[in-house]
Parts: sequence; structure tokens; C-alpha cells
Amino acid sequence: MDYKRGDIILVNFNPWRQKEEVGKIRPAIIISDTIYNQESDLLIVIPMTTNLIDNAGALRVRIDKREKLEKESDAMIEQIRCISKNRVIEKIGGLKKEEIKLIKKGLKLILDLE
Repeated sequence: MDYKRGDIILVNFNPWRQKEEVGKIRPAIIISDTIYNQESDLLIVIPMTTNLIDNAGALRVRIDKREKLEKESDAMIEQIRCISKNRVIEKIGGLKKEEIKLIKKGLKLILDLE
């Protein structure tokens, strides 16, 4: 399967180790570069949740429901992680360019990138 930055995928995050980490099967957004994704067995993703937080600043980006993403969700930028492609169940959608820009902005802020 080809994976691109901005794809929304369904991921099995189980088992998880700490209470601060998200677990279970949930959507996630691929943020790693498409070329990296082709050459690696890993993906860098941002998990999503339907537990919405309004006015969360750079920590969350609201994503409207679409395609197989059945509910409005927040991208949890503070939960960025690297996963094996073996954890991916299926592709369920994709982001709009403006949503990708908002996620990049959030990553720059929380990672202090120029």
C-alpha cells in the first residue's frame, strides 16, 4: 500500500504502555514525507480522537468527518509517534491542504522548529 503525507489511516495502537499514551484502534494522520514512507517500514503519525477539545491551541486540529472518517475528530499533535506499517488496518481518507498547513503549524510550535 502507498502512504502519503496527509492520508488518514486506521491504526491499531494496542498495546500501549503508559496512561498518557493513546491506545486502541483509532484513526491517525500520516505526517512523514511520502518518499520516507516508500523506503521505510515505519510511518510517523498523529493519532486522532473524537473527544473534542475546543480552543486547544497548537495541540489540536479539528478534522471534519469525511469518506470513512465517520465522526468529527481532533488530531492530537502532542501524541506524535512512529509506528510500524504492520499496525495499519486501512486508509480511510485524506486531509485538505489547509488542514495539513494547520498541523505543520502546530508541529512547529510544539517542537520549536523554525
